[in-house]
Amino acid sequence: MEAPQSYYLKCPACEEETQHRILKGDVGTSGEEITIDGVIKCNECGHTRHKTLREKAAVDVPVVVSWMDDSERKKISLYPDEWVTKDEELIVDGERVQVTSIEQEGNKRVDSSEVDDIETIWAKKHEKVMVKVAIHKGRNTVSETLEVSPDEEFYINDRLEAGKYDTVIYRIKTEDDVVKDGKALADDIVRIYAKRIR
Repeated sequence: MEAPQSYYLKCPACEEETQHRILKGDVGTSGEEITIDGVIKCNECGHTRHKTLREKAAVDVPVVVSWMDDSERKKISLYPDEWVTKDEELIVDGERVQVTSIEQEGNKRVDSSEVDDIETIWAKKHEKVMVKVAIHKGRNTVSETLEVSPDEEFYINDRLEAGKYDTVIYRIKTEDDVVKDGKALADDIVRIYAKRIR
């Protein structure tokens, strides 16, 4: 069973709650608890001491990961007293995902929950996002979709290849604003408006 590598504890030397690294120790389990009996070191002042730590063992939580029209059931190992929040990022089987919904008992959907109360986490792959582009060519408008990294930036007046079209971005609609000057992150974009270059 995997145990945490560090804890936040009150240090008797610097008298602050600081991060402590586990230098060595024995890990045991008792029911739903992990016990670590070993030597810990304060990351702030370097003070070392012997300590016995106890906490609830990690549990496997079901995760439904969606991408495009496909969904896949997976599991993620989390500690029962951790909290999961809608829109936060998690790593599931080495892939970055974003939480879209949290389901508690009785199909109740919530925006955040302690792991102990979660029945299923609903998420979408977050390695790539789909960005819609509206391309104006004369009186007509055509739509294209780009598959890009969530942290890719798009700038007003930049050239953009969208499908078979060579375009220039003139406006970006985000979830909160309309960008007419500057830039926007792909993850925040609802639609890019671009003009075809003749």
